[in-house]
Amino acid sequence: MSQRAGIVDLGSNTTRLVIYEYEPGRRFRLADEVREVVRLREGMGETNILRAAAIDRSLNALRMFRALSDAMGVSDVTVVATSATRDAGNSGSFLARAQAETGWTLRLLSGEEEGYYGALGGINSTGLQEGFVIDLGGGSAQIVEVRGGLPGRIASLPLGALRLTELYLGADKVTGSRVEAMLAFVRGQLAPLDWFRAQPGDVLVAIGGTIRNLAQVDQVRRGFPLETLQGYALTAEVLHELAEQLWRMSLKRRSALPGLHYDRADIIHAGALVYDVLLRQGGFGAVTVTQQGLREGVFYERFLAGQPQPIIAGLRKFSVYNLARTFESDNAHSHHVAELSLRMFDELQPAHKLDRSYRELLWAASLVHDIGTLVDYQYHHLHSAYIVLNHSLPGYSPRELALVALLCRYHRSKGWPKAGELVPLLAPGDEEALAPLCGILRMSEYLERGRSQVIRDVRCHLDLTHRWLQIEALATGSAAMELWEAGRNADVLAQALGVEIELVAGVWTG
Repeated sequence: MSQRAGIVDLGSNTTRLVIYEYEPGRRFRLADEVREVVRLREGMGETNILRAAAIDRSLNALRMFRALSDAMGVSDVTVVATSATRDAGNSGSFLARAQAETGWTLRLLSGEEEGYYGALGGINSTGLQEGFVIDLGGGSAQIVEVRGGLPGRIASLPLGALRLTELYLGADKVTGSRVEAMLAFVRGQLAPLDWFRAQPGDVLVAIGGTIRNLAQVDQVRRGFPLETLQGYALTAEVLHELAEQLWRMSLKRRSALPGLHYDRADIIHAGALVYDVLLRQGGFGAVTVTQQGLREGVFYERFLAGQPQPIIAGLRKFSVYNLARTFESDNAHSHHVAELSLRMFDELQPAHKLDRSYRELLWAASLVHDIGTLVDYQYHHLHSAYIVLNHSLPGYSPRELALVALLCRYHRSKGWPKAGELVPLLAPGDEEALAPLCGILRMSEYLERGRSQVIRDVRCHLDLTHRWLQIEALATGSAAMELWEAGRNADVLAQALGVEIELVAGVWTG
């Protein structure tokens, strides 16, 4: 049965409410999200006292979140407070007032707890097995070591973008001496962490608004064809370039920078400088960006209750099933199309010569190729591709996401497969692989045209010497319609493999 849960993250710079609809352990989707810049840490300086204006902004946001939750009938709401509240000398009275005005009891997270939940969000959105998760917020930065897919050592450091801006840089007219003083402080905080060093195979994942905004700036500069930030790789060279450019810009110029959110323009330079040091000191060549974070980490503890660890096992497979179930496409038809597709992929390997990484992408596309029918049947191939690209599949790279979307786009008889604007995302060989993969998926779709699984299996008899292929459809009854439709749509596969295709009716004997 579907349930709803709300998570509120009251941070040093922003606060956000997310509402998830979910079936425990089976599927979930984001139902609503509201973000407000409250600058709770603003003006604290070294006094560590929450200021009146910041308190008022935060309480206004919490009251608004409470009203929205009540309007949506969401009573299961978890509210967590982080760095600014944790450091404040007057946090007790602030938390009591927040409870009195909203009816919510705020849970004050320790630095280690903040790092742990952030790591859960990073791991469950990327499939990270070995490496580190970094969460750089407004007041602090958490560095979490991940080994064997589980969070381990955690360091919580006073390296938040808002904190450092106020203490060292200011929003405008930054001088080189101020930057050097800040960098010396950052390096000093990182110096004791001798375990924060990249080992062979380690991956660095980053969460939070700072890294997302830096990635957005890079995407705009590159003309990146997707809207999503999930799985985006930001290189150390690009981060260094951004860090050096941003602190030298005036606030006015930063505010007008394409891709940069206006309400982060006054603190983004501090965050970029910290990330530059982090990657250099840790020895990482790139950082992987994820759209999930602390809020999702808190949610996963609820969603995966009963498991020894709130970690999604087999993230890539779960992501595909989650998308299919969300759009009501986890059905016998989609599963059977996947079975037929994988059968053909395996038996036609001598002709297409594609490695098994493409096999998994073909499986994923087979499961979600019809999700667009929930929008409209006539153009569902286009809707399916759009949903894949914009909903994203955690654990899949932007390149893999593009290939799955293209397979969905061309699973119907709608012309020769073309990568179009997604070409920049593809790797060498991907464009050539697209045609045989689409051909296989298209044949499987039409061999299952009646959605009744009358064709239980296929056998591919391939003669590369004489360039012909016989596809034997093993059926439990009449498959005349399926064979007719498949025959009309065999052109892409035939041309991609360079063979003539004949379809033969066979009998399924079990």
